[in-house]
Amino acid sequence: MSHGSDGSHRPDPSTEPAADGPTELVPNEKGDLVERLSAGTATILLVWLIGIGAGTALLGVWLLVYLLSGARLGIAALFGGPGLYTALTGASGPCVLWLAGRAQGHGLGWFLLTAVKIGLVMLAILFAFVAVSMLVFGFAPGPGAPIAAATALVLTLAATLIWGVATWLADRYISRARLRTG
Repeated sequence: MSHGSDGSHRPDPSTEPAADGPTELVPNEKGDLVERLSAGTATILLVWLIGIGAGTALLGVWLLVYLLSGARLGIAALFGGPGLYTALTGASGPCVLWLAGRAQGHGLGWFLLTAVKIGLVMLAILFAFVAVSMLVFGFAPGPGAPIAAATALVLTLAATLIWGVATWLADRYISRARLRTG
């Protein structure tokens, strides 16, 4: 950062974002220029992350139900109330991952490991919800509970690997495109 004649912080011209790139310089509440995603880039990124998260969550639930019961969920189940909440929950994973690692120069390994951690926390919350619900309604886990839990774990790990790669790819694209290449 260099100082302007008025004492404000100005970005180093060699790291200034490209005029038509994915980021832009805007003044913050103190009048200093800060870099942020452009509206178009932020919108596309949000659609990308939500789509990846929601899609993997819905696919995972569909596979879990099919593998454990042999039943195929229909459109009404996947795009009805339960499917909507499943998609929203799944969409949060890649979005949280993006917020944790954006623009910090992390490699693919960091994104994969962090995605796995986020997915495992989400799965633990789900297991706790199921356990408390069972207690409230007076049910006990059946003999298939360990198989269901193991299957959910494997599907969660597969989904988090997709989240990690997708988020890393978005981060790399934005990092490369943000600087001028002149």
